[in-house]
Amino acid sequence: MFRVGALVLGLLAVGTAQATDAGPARASLQSVVDSLAAEAASLSPGSDIALAVRDSRTGEYAGFSDTVPHISASSAKVFWVAAALKRAEEKKVAPLAEKVFRTSDNEASGAVIDLVGGPDAINDYLRSLEVKNTALTKWNYGKPRWATNSPKVMGNDNYLCAADAVAFLHRLAAGELLKPRPTSRLLKWMELTPREGCGGWLGTRLPAKARASLRHKAGWLPPGCCSDDARYNVLNEVGVVRLPDGGHYTVAILVARGPDWPRQAFFVERASCVLYRTLSGEASLDCGEALAKRGGPAPVVIEDGGTPPDYDC
Repeated sequence: MFRVGALVLGLLAVGTAQATDAGPARASLQSVVDSLAAEAASLSPGSDIALAVRDSRTGEYAGFSDTVPHISASSAKVFWVAAALKRAEEKKVAPLAEKVFRTSDNEASGAVIDLVGGPDAINDYLRSLEVKNTALTKWNYGKPRWATNSPKVMGNDNYLCAADAVAFLHRLAAGELLKPRPTSRLLKWMELTPREGCGGWLGTRLPAKARASLRHKAGWLPPGCCSDDARYNVLNEVGVVRLPDGGHYTVAILVARGPDWPRQAFFVERASCVLYRTLSGEASLDCGEALAKRGGPAPVVIEDGGTPPDYDC
């Protein structure tokens, strides 16, 4: 359920400066996140959402359902590549990582897991960082790989939570997880990802400069991909977003189980844009206001016997 109550603000008002004796002051980051969570009920009805964001300049953090595990899909691959850079030679990681971030290659991701020492080693690495609500349970691309130390909070599915993703990315960008060279390499690989559209939802509605420098990893399990649409329909984005003043923020937007994929995608795109608008101070940025007022994209209607759209990238 979404927290509505007094924290629900009109999103146009959320990004508007409020006058104080010290000059304009924006709304709190938590109020923005709460408003986005409330808006999700109308923009992507039926979806389970989680949000987390941290401003690297001030340390301000906000979250909604941020410790609730979500099926990770490919967003977890950024953890795995970081683990590989920690445990293996960079020259062995590089050709695999480029495939992982450019095309989200699943077999290359399996080879990355193998470089670390298998799923158990990935989970050991995560535990060493006190990443507590994220785990690799299985990865069958190329060959079967099963972890013996996954808590299996989501059965046989791999999972993460928004708070873990933001904490991990914050430490990565601050140079706290890896030495300078592998840190730089991983952040550059994260720029190989799509900038907009399918696989690039985090950047779709951002200004061109922010979109071009975006470092992120999407994860998606669209309708028809898996055994149960009521369990999956996963659309995740985790990333590091640069701001005009040279700062950045880390963000995780996790959405799942919605009955309408385009609406889920629009919510992720809009949420990313609203957070950027708030933290950058670019109050005039259009984050799809007109479409949001109409309730998001029109529902996709499939006639009896018709073929559903293919939402995979």
